[in-house]
Amino acid sequence: MKAVSQTAFLALADLRRQLGSPHSAISFVGSIVFVGFLFWLLASFSIDHFLNAAFLMVPILILAPATASIASDRDAGYASILFTYPVTATRYYAAKFLALHLLLGVYLLLLVPFLAIVVLYGGVGWLGEIAIMAGWATLETSFVSALGLFLSASFGRRAATASVYVGFGLALIFVIGPWFLPYYVMAMPPDTASLGMRVLHFSPMMAALDATGTGLLVAENPLPAFLATLAVVVILVALGVLVYRRFQSAEGWEVGRAKAAPVVALGIVLLLALPVIPGVSYRVFPDSYGTQSCVTASMLQYCVSFETPQQLGSPPPSLGSPVQAQMVVSLYNDQPVNVTVGKIVVSWSSRFIDFNVTRAEFGPVEVPAKLAPDQNGAAFFRLNVTAVPLQVRSLPIYEGLPEYALIPMELTADGTRLFFYNEMNVSGPVFERNIVWIIVGLEAAVVLGRRLTRRPRKA
Repeated sequence: MKAVSQTAFLALADLRRQLGSPHSAISFVGSIVFVGFLFWLLASFSIDHFLNAAFLMVPILILAPATASIASDRDAGYASILFTYPVTATRYYAAKFLALHLLLGVYLLLLVPFLAIVVLYGGVGWLGEIAIMAGWATLETSFVSALGLFLSASFGRRAATASVYVGFGLALIFVIGPWFLPYYVMAMPPDTASLGMRVLHFSPMMAALDATGTGLLVAENPLPAFLATLAVVVILVALGVLVYRRFQSAEGWEVGRAKAAPVVALGIVLLLALPVIPGVSYRVFPDSYGTQSCVTASMLQYCVSFETPQQLGSPPPSLGSPVQAQMVVSLYNDQPVNVTVGKIVVSWSSRFIDFNVTRAEFGPVEVPAKLAPDQNGAAFFRLNVTAVPLQVRSLPIYEGLPEYALIPMELTADGTRLFFYNEMNVSGPVFERNIVWIIVGLEAAVVLGRRLTRRPRKA
């Protein structure tokens, strides 16, 4: 219990020192303006894109204080004074690690007004998504904190300079890479593309995109990417503690660093090799979809759609209001002979809609042959479904333009798996996005006002 209380005390003290630094107010105001601009730009296009940027991109800025954390204490003489008390190296390292997560907590507090708007205008279904993204932000902060402290313990006073280059490299690899590399991967040879995607497992953002399915490529199984990222974080924490405890001391910095070189080299090898081990299969997320989608396979065209009894000119279903719909499976045959299909299983789910039924079985069925040159044979199956819209994909900013909810579906027929992406129109309250700048102004005023009130007054 004493170890926990001492670690928490040191972490809070370190957080206060970071928040009291001359550059903290400028950094937070810059973050507020950046997040406000992202919300103004992205929320009306895709809430997922805003959450990815706000939760996964901004925490990368914690790398700079993490990399300079231990070195700055030594340069200022704070570490020498601290270790005159009964403070172990492990508790000191854990306090640094915890303080950086508390710094993330301060940043998340600044996000609360923007997230409240998402829930109020986009639907309460976003609460679960926000909680998941906060968890991924915590994991990414753990990765950045562990990497920064490892560099700080390994390179000493040169870590502050190294953080600039490392931070730039991390921005390219961990932020830009998972977003843009998949566009180039699809044009690469299969072996090269597979290696490129496996290397990206090093990135917590890639693991988050795999888990949420909001990137260009959708992972069949997101677990390997998550395990690879988690293993990288654990290795970085273990290496940082090992280097700091076994090869450093509060006073003798330069002598111990040479002994740590083999450990640092082994850590780099593990970090580069580990994420490449698990294999993940992906499918391309469609760039367009509608109320009906079709796929041709095994001499038949399979079409799946959701039909709602919406009259022309009437508003689409609103958030939280149940609506009766029909899930329709259509099979079209353009062959001159009948085609028999065994059992057809259709399953669907959506982050945006709650269904009372999520699976249906049909068949076997015989699809008649082509009746005329311009008339294909067809067979239809219908299932009544009750749907309750929970959230919308983006915040509506114009009256009369409905949003839509995405419905991924999977159809299995005779051992063949087919994937479909349909949508259902949903109406929500119109959002005036210029309100964002009022929030940005208020938060910036609070941060700067707090900074000015803490400045010492001249006698």
